[in-house]
Amino acid sequence: MKVLVATQKPFAPASVKGIEEILVKAGHTVTVLEKYADEGELIAAVSDVDAMIVRSDKVTPKVLAAAGNLKIVVRAGAGCDNIDRAESKARG
Repeated sequence: MKVLVATQKPFAPASVKGIEEILVKAGHTVTVLEKYADEGELIAAVSDVDAMIVRSDKVTPKVLAAAGNLKIVVRAGAGCDNIDRAESKARG
């Protein structure tokens, strides 16, 4: 499974390292996208991912439409108002 860790506001380096170590040990491929400038960069990064880990990043209908293989979005933090739940549900 290909996992994208996408954060405009980066996690602490130790956190990213821990996430990567756990996922790689489980057999997954990890890509990290930090400090990106706009939604277009996130859209380009999601084209072939199976999973996303986000922080406060906006997971919009455009992002979801670009992520054809996406199976799960994980929100690191409280709430999920940054993820378009209706669009996520519509896409299964």
